Amino acid sequence: MDINPMIVKEYLESLNEKDELNRIFPMLLEAMGFEILTKPTEYLGLQEYGKDIIAIGKDTDGIKKRFYFELKGGDDRNITEKKFHSRDGISNSLLNSRYKKFISAYPKFEKLNLIIVVVHNGIVKGNVQSLMEEMFVELSTDEISFERWDISRLTKLFNENLFGAYLLVDEETTRLFNRTLVNLNSSDGISNDFVKLINYLFTKYDWASPKRGFPKKWKLQFESFKLISFIIYTEAKKSNNFETAKKYLTHSILRFWLWILKNKLENDKKVMGYFMQSFLFYYKVLAEYFNRTIDVAFLKDGLFSEHGGRYEQVGYAMRTFEYLQYYCFVLNVNRHIDSKFNYDNAKLHLVKLINSNSVSARPLLDMHSIPIIDTLLLLIKFDAKEEAKAYLNNVLAHIKWGKENHDRLPDASNSIENVVKFIITGEKSVFYSDSTSPLLAVLMEFVAILDMEDVYYGMKKFINSNNIELGIFVPHHGLNSVSRDLIKDEENDLEEQLFSKSVLDGYQSQLKLKTINIENIDFNEELSFKDFKDKIKRKMDEFEYNYRTDNAQFPFLKDLAHIYFRTPYFPDKWRAIDFQHNTKS
Repeated sequence: MDINPMIVKEYLESLNEKDELNRIFPMLLEAMGFEILTKPTEYLGLQEYGKDIIAIGKDTDGIKKRFYFELKGGDDRNITEKKFHSRDGISNSLLNSRYKKFISAYPKFEKLNLIIVVVHNGIVKGNVQSLMEEMFVELSTDEISFERWDISRLTKLFNENLFGAYLLVDEETTRLFNRTLVNLNSSDGISNDFVKLINYLFTKYDWASPKRGFPKKWKLQFESFKLISFIIYTEAKKSNNFETAKKYLTHSILRFWLWILKNKLENDKKVMGYFMQSFLFYYKVLAEYFNRTIDVAFLKDGLFSEHGGRYEQVGYAMRTFEYLQYYCFVLNVNRHIDSKFNYDNAKLHLVKLINSNSVSARPLLDMHSIPIIDTLLLLIKFDAKEEAKAYLNNVLAHIKWGKENHDRLPDASNSIENVVKFIITGEKSVFYSDSTSPLLAVLMEFVAILDMEDVYYGMKKFINSNNIELGIFVPHHGLNSVSRDLIKDEENDLEEQLFSKSVLDGYQSQLKLKTINIENIDFNEELSFKDFKDKIKRKMDEFEYNYRTDNAQFPFLKDLAHIYFRTPYFPDKWRAIDFQHNTKS
């Protein structure tokens, strides 16, 4: 497939970690016909320092020669005078590669002429170019020469020998990818062509654990995946539409993780290395998205669109909850990967976001439970108990107001069309569902967690007087489940379902705010706040599950799956809260 050289250049420049260059550069050499004797990291730190890759190949004159490749990626990709002369810089690397011998059993290895190549996916700055050229001349002999492959040379080589020749080259991949690009900004969702493209990448070959080395075909698949993600990001950025990049790359990263789960590869270091590269790129795209938008979101009603017309009665809330749930996701990722995460700043920013956009407490759909739960849990984690109480109080007040003034609760069928029709006509669709409220059930459990006794009695009266049923979705797959025989999708375990679709294999666990008094034969005796809290505590082990995603140190990926596939959080999400101290146990 012909790829714009500028996209290839930008992609190579985006390889910010040296490990990323280490992984893809050997693939280029193999595509160019080199026979690789050692690969990156095999000799880093040893006496062969300065020889990241040792290979045999034909030079431009067609003669077979030895090649020593010294890779400089990550922070070292742009060569400055300081980096040139540093302890681990180019100068010392060249001396080591020139004078320290490498012994190989390759036939007539020592008799082959040697070319030492400095490879970096950046540029040379200042007067380093002349310093390097002088050193090349001083160290060269009739048998030893030096070269430098910078971003321009790499762009040409990758485009001609790898990207254009091996990645995205089969007819089906090319067709789906081209159709994806054409329709990239034509709809609110992601195109079916893109879904098919990503599925095709992960189903084209069956995975078989390699006995030796790592399968080249899968290396190419992973690099194709990364390249597709980068091009999607680049095209979306050109049209200043990061929302598109966010949606498409979210689907991609979840599909990648599903493949890992299905093949039980979450402990395979090489596969996880590729996944980590893809996830970090996805995370950086989200970070850029919020860096570009957060200042506006912090303004009063900053997420309101002045051009939305009547739709903003719904659109403002929908946009705000969408923004809030991904913002909470990024905060949770930061908490896990940043050892210097600033909890105080995160708390201030989260509170500012929800206070600046009043509709952040006005759920329209039951699925808005996801950003609401995330916000409450983060505030509790940030030791902001009073802020959590205020936010919860605000959400409950909006729900009460909607019921008392418009006879409407958030739609449990999660249809925005139902909500729009109701707001415009004042009439509920027959498909509008609010006789049972899973959202309200969860919020009542948070009332217990945050010890809000007065709020409990007020809400209990409201719920009972309006005959609102409270139910929480519980999967059949729990460790203590007695309903596993009701599981319909037997091909996928709970996590595989979670990362591929909206989970339906479960039941509604009722939460009643009344109790039974056997002595007085009263089946509707009022439930005290203390008894309510005790009831919630007894439900702590109602659903427990051993997640492979958690064991692989990616617990936040589950949140992303819940968001994307619109599956309500399972009760273990918040029931791990310690009632007494309101912290994660």
